[in-house]
Amino acid sequence: MAKNVLIFSDGTGQAGGLMPDETRSNVYKLFRATRCGPDSSIDPLQQLSFYDPGLGSKAGGAQIKFRFWRSIYNWLSAATGLGITRNIIDCYAAIIQMWSPGDRIYLFGFSRGAYTVRCLGGVLGLCGVPTHMSEGTPLKRDPASAKAIASVAVKNVYQFGSSVKNDPLKAQREDLARVFRSKYGSAQGDHSNAVPYFIGVWDTVSTLGMGWRGLIPLAALVFAAAAAFVKFVVPLVGLAPRHLSWAASAGIVFGLVAIAYTGASLYYRRPLSLAKFRMAFYDTKLNRRVAFARHALSIDENRKDFARVLWDEDGAEREPVVPGGPERFVQMWFAGCHSDIGGSYSENESRLSDITLKWMADQARSLPSPILVDETYMRPSPSSAGPQHDERKKAIANMPSWFRKGALLFISEKALGWPEGSRDIPHDAPLHPTVIERFELPSILAYDETIPYRPGALKNHDEVRDLY
Repeated sequence: MAKNVLIFSDGTGQAGGLMPDETRSNVYKLFRATRCGPDSSIDPLQQLSFYDPGLGSKAGGAQIKFRFWRSIYNWLSAATGLGITRNIIDCYAAIIQMWSPGDRIYLFGFSRGAYTVRCLGGVLGLCGVPTHMSEGTPLKRDPASAKAIASVAVKNVYQFGSSVKNDPLKAQREDLARVFRSKYGSAQGDHSNAVPYFIGVWDTVSTLGMGWRGLIPLAALVFAAAAAFVKFVVPLVGLAPRHLSWAASAGIVFGLVAIAYTGASLYYRRPLSLAKFRMAFYDTKLNRRVAFARHALSIDENRKDFARVLWDEDGAEREPVVPGGPERFVQMWFAGCHSDIGGSYSENESRLSDITLKWMADQARSLPSPILVDETYMRPSPSSAGPQHDERKKAIANMPSWFRKGALLFISEKALGWPEGSRDIPHDAPLHPTVIERFELPSILAYDETIPYRPGALKNHDEVRDLY
């Protein structure tokens, strides 16, 4: 009997299930309601789920056994996007372990996790899912073997060349994919034997880290650590020339400044977009073989570096796969900032993200082959009147006062936090009904202000322009 195989990839710093009263993203909330287990009504013969923690989360870097180095790895992951290739490999390996011919694959992700599963969809489109080893022997599904195969698919095939338009290496990548499919028995005619049945993502972004502003202090920290070693450790074995002592002391002072700057920077992590680098090898076109796709997008995200990554609508058929059934492809806009769409705020402040959680779950349950959901763990409380967050204001408010005052001597407050930039929303983009409801309210709480809901990004939208 065919089953559902569900993959969930979380956003930066997100890892659900670690603490009882933690802040949880919509990715983890939906995973919790769809996984099998002794406390779940989900039949493992009908559905299996896998959850991949976000970059830089406490659960990340599990392959690193030493706690200190794991902390450094997670910090670098959050700051620079280090590890997204590993995320793709881990998710693909999970599919290799769980999938059998005839099974349906569902992918869910938020933020960088959305980016991850869209890349994963590209891997499946090229490589499919192996059914035997490269020598023709039965497929090994143990974790080490699955990850070894997944690493070959992701690094040697999917990440060969680029997905930019007119990529000169595209033909070679397709040749590599054909060789992989032949070796591992993952071909179906001229195509791969499996692609996602459903992809559901919350507010995809391609920004993967702090950028050079973050890398400079990180490099300074390495310098400071080396200086401290020269100052305090080397003299213990009598190897330090005296004239190096002052230089080491200066390095430590420099390092302390770097620590303060880095700490402040991490409040607002200026991202490095890797769209032209090796970790960004997916295109924005939806594979025509994917049966269904859904994208929940933020209207109110105001950080320039968090520009949305739409699927190209040109050529993306919307007609129902089954006559009278659900649309194939929907990109819907919702009120709220990035994490008001994908979740991760406290439950008291999650009414807006509950809207998108319910919407995504309902979309995945309305398919001809729906996902299974344990209602015990799926009780959202959506409200168009929910509080709205503002990460730009929050970043500045969370900075140490001494740092903020010192920085304002040299730059304006506007330049202190995230660079500002509103979303570019098409005039006829689909708005969720709760957006119109929010317009009709006398006022809403927008972080630190109680005001009527009139986002600048919708001033020219066909449905609401007359309300401004």
